[in-house]
Amino acid sequence: MLSLEWDFLSRVRFSMPWPFGLKAAVAAAPESEDTSKSPSARFAFKLFRELSRGQATSNLFFSPSSVMLCLALVYELASGETRCEMAETLEIDSLDQVGLESEIACLQSAFGARARAELSFANSLWLGRHARIASAFEARLRALYDSELNSLDFASPDAVAIINAWVNARTKGRISRIVSQLSPLTALVAINAVYFKGRWKKPFQKELTSEAPFHTASGSIPHLPLMSQSGNYSYYENRHLQLVTLPYEGEVSMIVVLPSATSDLEEFRQTLTASRLESWTQKSKFQKGVVELPRFQFDCEAELRNGLTALGMNRAFDENRAQFEHVRSDQPPVSLGRVLHRAAGDVNEEGTEAAAVTLAQVICASAMNQRPPKLFQMIVDRPFLILIRDDKTQSLLFMGWINDPR
Repeated sequence: MLSLEWDFLSRVRFSMPWPFGLKAAVAAAPESEDTSKSPSARFAFKLFRELSRGQATSNLFFSPSSVMLCLALVYELASGETRCEMAETLEIDSLDQVGLESEIACLQSAFGARARAELSFANSLWLGRHARIASAFEARLRALYDSELNSLDFASPDAVAIINAWVNARTKGRISRIVSQLSPLTALVAINAVYFKGRWKKPFQKELTSEAPFHTASGSIPHLPLMSQSGNYSYYENRHLQLVTLPYEGEVSMIVVLPSATSDLEEFRQTLTASRLESWTQKSKFQKGVVELPRFQFDCEAELRNGLTALGMNRAFDENRAQFEHVRSDQPPVSLGRVLHRAAGDVNEEGTEAAAVTLAQVICASAMNQRPPKLFQMIVDRPFLILIRDDKTQSLLFMGWINDPR
């Protein structure tokens, strides 16, 4: 519950010296490279920048961990230049076998059992009736990825319903559908599903939620429910942004990044990197202040093929150049057809429930800093970035850009 000492701050907005200056504050020049030591974090921000490119008014929400785990499953079956391109795109090209296994184990451990939060993941491979995988690879996929291996006739009218039922069960009904049709020439479908439900360590009081204007990216200014809370938070600010960390029970946190009101949002998104986020969080200090955050729901669905191709993963989708020699098919050649991703969730006074699914379908042929004030105020009333992160492994479970919370 809220501290009585700071209760009044949630009801009153007061003048602050942020954002600094009168001139437009824009993001700093892009870094030459992302120096984060985490391959999955580098991939997460690289994919975020590509998916958000040119999306001036749309919301974006996805699970980098889900996409990484799903594509890593497919990577295990790739060979030659296709495998090299996938490794570079996934930021795992510098890892040896031990390093790769360690990275996969780290991602999966982020969804491990914990006392006060529901976190889970599930992997599955579905083989068409004309496709097969060598037994040695089956054993590796089961052992390293804890993956289910199932056979399915993709020409059957029940195939779509079977896949969607698996997704629905693994996301506890949050996502009931990931695919609406499947090619009968499909050789293999790889799916990763992740689920999270957590309560805020310090819940927002519903009676303090009130309607307030939100300045959307499209220029409209609707009045939306803004939750309000005051207390002691891990907080950072500079000329271009404010950042606050809101902890859930069970060693999971939401990081909220609010660009300054005068920032160029496209430039801001395109200069985001994992190492930059790490720098901001490392500089964060516990301070007393007020946070106002919109209450919102999201359901975002995306086809990732164009984004992955733009990042250099070309051969996997080209039926004339794709190399998946570890997938045997009666109807060669084999190539990656689609990579589908869907994420849904709900952020409210009690906490957050979120789920995401990534599906990869392999088909055959013919188919500047200033000292923060002692008391801060962070009113999230314009487009913002959110990240849900496992505190122990620092893995990014979910990531999103909210242009319009409605």
